[in-house]
Amino acid sequence: MNGTSIELTEFQKDALKEFGNIGSAHAATSLSQMMGRGIEMKVPDIELAPLSKILTFIDPDEPVAGLYFQLMDGESNTGHIYLLFPEQSAYAISDILMGMELGTTMSITDMEMSALMEVGNILVSTFSDASAGLLGITMLPSPPAYSFDMARSLIEKILLDIGRMSSNAIIFKTSLSDESNCVNGYLLLLPNPETLEKILDILGSKVNG
Repeated sequence: MNGTSIELTEFQKDALKEFGNIGSAHAATSLSQMMGRGIEMKVPDIELAPLSKILTFIDPDEPVAGLYFQLMDGESNTGHIYLLFPEQSAYAISDILMGMELGTTMSITDMEMSALMEVGNILVSTFSDASAGLLGITMLPSPPAYSFDMARSLIEKILLDIGRMSSNAIIFKTSLSDESNCVNGYLLLLPNPETLEKILDILGSKVNG
């Protein structure tokens, strides 16, 4: 499986979508509690692709805020997660979190970065909890590392830093919305080959079962 493109069966695609829906529902509940108002999170599209193909799903020339998490099971690395928010979505998330009028945030200072990292912690922690509950796989996230750059530069860094350990990405396109705003982002789950094989086997057996 390492370094190869994987063709998913329809059962596996359905199972991945269910996995994404469960994780997003948990994340929406946690965000709603933190912000004191209803937040809805949807995962309309999910793709499994080689790392080298990520930029076919994300505009390479778009500035993005990136949050990187290492995933651990005890002392073992099980993979990585990268959250990417397009620049305008990152600004909107900051406005929503800090109760400001949409369009107020025009740059990422330490305050906005803290808000994004808080959202990232909640999203990744709840996705990890969902994976533990649904799959029985422990993927405990590290504290996030923040970066801001063009999508191409961040993805190329992923290929350089992570390509030796992971060869495929599960790409969750996400949308977060409240009663008046909607923002988009990408959650890239980059499991190591053994973890990916386990995920697909378990998801396939759950759907087939």
